[in-house]
Amino acid sequence: MATGERIEEHVIFLIKTQNTDQSNEDALGTALVQHSNNYKIRLTHMDFVSTFPYHMVVDQDCKLVQVGKELYNHIPKDLLAVGTPLMRIFEVTRPKIPLDFDSICNFINAVFVLQVKTTPMEFQRNANKRANQTIEGHEYANKLTHQFNKSQFRLTTDDNAGAMVPLSQSQHLKLKGQMMLMSSGGHIMYLCSPYVTSIPELLQYGLRLTAMSLHDATRDLILLNQQRLSDVEMNLQLEANNEQLENMARDLEVEKGKTDALLREMLPASVAQQLKQGLSVDAREYEEATVMFTDVPTFQQIVPLCQPRDIVHLLNELFTKFDRLIGIQKAYKVETVGDSYMSVGGIPDTVEDHCEVICHLALGMVMEARTVCDPITSTPLHIRAGIHSGPVVAGVVGAKMPRYCLFGDTVNTASRMESHSPIGRIHCSENAKNCAESTGRFEFEPRGKVQIKGKGEMNTYFLLRSYKRSIWEIIDRKRGKRGVSEILIGAFIHSDLDENCNSIDGYFELREGYVDDAVSKVSQTNSKTCVIC
Repeated sequence: MATGERIEEHVIFLIKTQNTDQSNEDALGTALVQHSNNYKIRLTHMDFVSTFPYHMVVDQDCKLVQVGKELYNHIPKDLLAVGTPLMRIFEVTRPKIPLDFDSICNFINAVFVLQVKTTPMEFQRNANKRANQTIEGHEYANKLTHQFNKSQFRLTTDDNAGAMVPLSQSQHLKLKGQMMLMSSGGHIMYLCSPYVTSIPELLQYGLRLTAMSLHDATRDLILLNQQRLSDVEMNLQLEANNEQLENMARDLEVEKGKTDALLREMLPASVAQQLKQGLSVDAREYEEATVMFTDVPTFQQIVPLCQPRDIVHLLNELFTKFDRLIGIQKAYKVETVGDSYMSVGGIPDTVEDHCEVICHLALGMVMEARTVCDPITSTPLHIRAGIHSGPVVAGVVGAKMPRYCLFGDTVNTASRMESHSPIGRIHCSENAKNCAESTGRFEFEPRGKVQIKGKGEMNTYFLLRSYKRSIWEIIDRKRGKRGVSEILIGAFIHSDLDENCNSIDGYFELREGYVDDAVSKVSQTNSKTCVIC
């Protein structure tokens, strides 16, 4: 049987009648009726008081003649003495009539509600107990301090003092019942019970269910009402729990969105989706992709002269601008290590114009970097870039902190292009030049054969401009408007609102920031390499 399951038992009686004469049946019935009418039920005074513990009997002057035993637990005994006027103890709440014999007889069929004028005895006992404890505490404190001041000693009603203060009139005990005119005609009996509907009210007046008469429906009413209140409270709790669950579900969705966004920042969207679905992500070989490295050539000179906080602020400002360009050009940011920024085109989504995308990205990065102030010289910051196209292997490395990494000689060659690039220039391999010109229209400047570490001599080129798009279109800014912090950046970008102060395509301003090979004397190694080969 499950807990709380209701069990009902049914008893069926089989009644058999005997065939007797009708006269005998009438005789038996008559005798039984006569016998019943002659029988009188009598109760002793004590039995009656116990059966009706909350009754009262008053005479024609509405003075007490008899009361139930339970009333002594709620009303002082001196008020329940025989001969005490009823109106001294009670007031009529319903019906609104004077409390006299004739008025009661006129409304004898009405339901009467009487309210006790005095404070409930249970409240008085508890208040007196708290007051005594408070008095003892005050006396003990006065003995220690020897500063007893009777004029300042008082009792309060709060929980700290706990002294007795009469309840409000609406909190006094109420009795509800029926007035009955006795056969003598000179007395009225008030058969009543406490007018309470809940367990808290019972506790407030110190009542007990067992003290109520067995025939009184108040007991069932209280239990039913308590069950109803419990059901309402349970429903409210369920609603609160449901609302809390809904809020938690919404918060979970928000946090899940943040987690997904963070995962998409760390990994390509397609790869992140596979990992979310619990699928394994195998390494993939791409026949051709374009890899680019950028760094700050003067970073090693900046670090010793700046506070760590300034270095972090510098890189954060620079890389934030680069990230914006990544989103505009639809490329993919692989990782950053120190001042080195690695990006790729054609991975993980294969596209034909991957090299064109990276070339536009490189032009935009060189231009945007000049809107960042060098903390040492207070001049525009210069970067350099290296680009190479070729086969690449890409895959996810790690489980706890997964990273999307690129492998292959193409990655190493792109890093060498960057490390051998002069300040402010975009250094491209011959493969990158040919790949870019296959889909786009660019201007390259031959650099000639350059001795590349680990590669020998290679034909390399400098990317100068794109014939398809202007610098302003690449960086998505209006001509003549910076949209960045106002710093001194030279004559090649003006911060006023006159768009005629800048060239139409912006490449004049880009060339103004170039540094000749003879002037550019930086190390041909990455400050912080992120080459994975």
